[in-house]
Amino acid sequence: MRKPGPLTGLRVLDLSRLLPGPFCGWYLAALGAEVIRVEPPKSSDYTWSLPPLVQGHSVFFAAVNRGKKSVALDLRVPAGLEAFHALCATADVLLEGFKPGSMARVGLDPKELVERYPKLVVCSLSGFGATGPLALEPGHDLNYLGYAGVVAADSRGAPYPVQIADVAGGALTAALSICAALVGRDSGAERCLEVSMTEGAMALMAPHLAIAIAEDRALVPQGEMLNGGLGNYRSYRCADDRWITLGPIEPKFWLHLVSQLDEPVEPTREALAALFATKPRDAWVEHLQACCVGPALQATELPALPHHIARGAFEDVLGVPMPRAPFPWATSTEVPRLGEHTRAILAEVGVDADALAEQGIARL
Repeated sequence: MRKPGPLTGLRVLDLSRLLPGPFCGWYLAALGAEVIRVEPPKSSDYTWSLPPLVQGHSVFFAAVNRGKKSVALDLRVPAGLEAFHALCATADVLLEGFKPGSMARVGLDPKELVERYPKLVVCSLSGFGATGPLALEPGHDLNYLGYAGVVAADSRGAPYPVQIADVAGGALTAALSICAALVGRDSGAERCLEVSMTEGAMALMAPHLAIAIAEDRALVPQGEMLNGGLGNYRSYRCADDRWITLGPIEPKFWLHLVSQLDEPVEPTREALAALFATKPRDAWVEHLQACCVGPALQATELPALPHHIARGAFEDVLGVPMPRAPFPWATSTEVPRLGEHTRAILAEVGVDADALAEQGIARL
């Protein structure tokens, strides 16, 4: 039985959609907060139905919305907006990811909300932030990475397997900002937060960008120390067409690796590519222990890895092993259905959800 998380007792209203905001909300839920998705009775979040579906749930949706509750409420009509304000009076955090200015247009200006509700922290997550020439420009993860210098530092030209700006630059920055604001709210800390996914992604590149700017040059795709420029810090294809990860950049690890080989090898890409092509991946991993060498595991290999099993890194959700949020308190296997908690949560604040449902303002 896991102990209650540090955010237990705090209520988060999550108006966000798709990936960045919901990912942030998932982390807050894993830290113990009660996270309530609030969206229209006919939700505009297509991840509810994004395939594949298991037990009627989208696996994608379940991965970042498990452990949350769902209230379906139309905020575009006065009765729905009034009910939402009743929820705000009980909330500690309001998370939203709309285009800057959208909240104000429906009567939910973040600055006015923090004035009206003294304990409320409002976090607005957007691609470029609430100000500046690009504030209203539409975009997605790849666009933000382009503006952050990440794409030019790579040579693939294709979207990345992890949405770096959405998740690391945006969601995690938002979660950290929210936690900091909660800690400091009683001492007058800022409670109206705005997070730029572009700036968050750029911060992840800080040491690399600083070096390139200081030397007045462009970052070299696959030519820098940690992006493939070193032969002994890359991935290599092995004899069984699987890949190995090689990272002995410190002399002690490189010397140890060389000592395990039958013949000396130079730390060049060409020499190492030829070497690793001679044996299967797992044979190399076994042979080169304690050398900063590991396998490039496929998704289906991860749940069965003994280390992940020993650490409880996966949890069963809808019968599918999903990565558990990386906190000691995290356990979040329940996946909500749209509007599943509308009646119970609105009843807490004295709102007749059945009456709203009859008018099409709520969904039960």
